[in-house]
Amino acid sequence: MHREEIAKLRAETTQVAEMKSALRQLKRENDDLKRSCSEQERALVELGDHLSRSKVKAEELKHTVEVAKDNKWMADNEAVNCQQCKKNFSVARRRHHCRNCGGIFCHQCSDNTMPLPSSSRPLRVCDGCSESLLTRSLKE
Repeated sequence: MHREEIAKLRAETTQVAEMKSALRQLKRENDDLKRSCSEQERALVELGDHLSRSKVKAEELKHTVEVAKDNKWMADNEAVNCQQCKKNFSVARRRHHCRNCGGIFCHQCSDNTMPLPSSSRPLRVCDGCSESLLTRSLKE
């Protein structure tokens, strides 16, 4: 009977060793899954940030298209006076186009430069466009 107990204990010891090995393997797999989950969570955060920036850019483009669609580049001979202050143009008071809305203004009413999507450098804009562009950029 003593031999049976020893054989039983050896079998149990072997079984415990196999269970320890299986447990170590499960712990490694668990660590791998945790690492993978963390990487995927970071990727999701990056994608979310990218999506937010893309939405802002899309809104900017939408606004630019709406402004461009509604605005018409006025011919110089169509404007006798400034669209804002209504002063008559003359040799001393020259016409200036707003590069955002296309309207014609005197120097005093269009003495602003702003970066526009249509150019790499700041361009002349009227007071009204300057104010609306500044307001829009502050909201972003």
